[in-house]
Amino acid sequence: MGRYLLGFWKKYKVSLMACLAVILLYLLMSVVGIGCPVKYITGISCPGCGMTRACLSAMRLDLESAFAYHPLWVALPPVAFLLILFRARKNNKAAAAVLFVSVFVMLLVYIYRLIFTDSDVVVFLPEEGAVYRLIQKLTALFTHEG
Repeated sequence: MGRYLLGFWKKYKVSLMACLAVILLYLLMSVVGIGCPVKYITGISCPGCGMTRACLSAMRLDLESAFAYHPLWVALPPVAFLLILFRARKNNKAAAAVLFVSVFVMLLVYIYRLIFTDSDVVVFLPEEGAVYRLIQKLTALFTHEG
């Protein structure tokens, strides 16, 4: 068992460290109240907005909330399975096709959610983003001096 874990660590060390870094960064952002960095900076939700909350709701068997947070949460396991399967079989074309279709569908759902849903999960509020607020402050600073 120890030899297996050591081999697993050596093979996936970089990936595991990257996952750990993302988790720690997410926890840090949550503690300081940022949440999603894309939404914080731009004021615009990203295509994956609500996916974490959807998965957590699904784990609590609250499927109505899961679909409300992000309707594609249900596609995560099959897509992950296909990507792992095709990568393990060194079928990069199939893995690329799965990835392309997944991103395309994600973008279609994102655009639909931005335009046609009245939800607080996916929002387009650039005036609430850090970039907009910074530009406003700089504009005010320079216009009051001149």
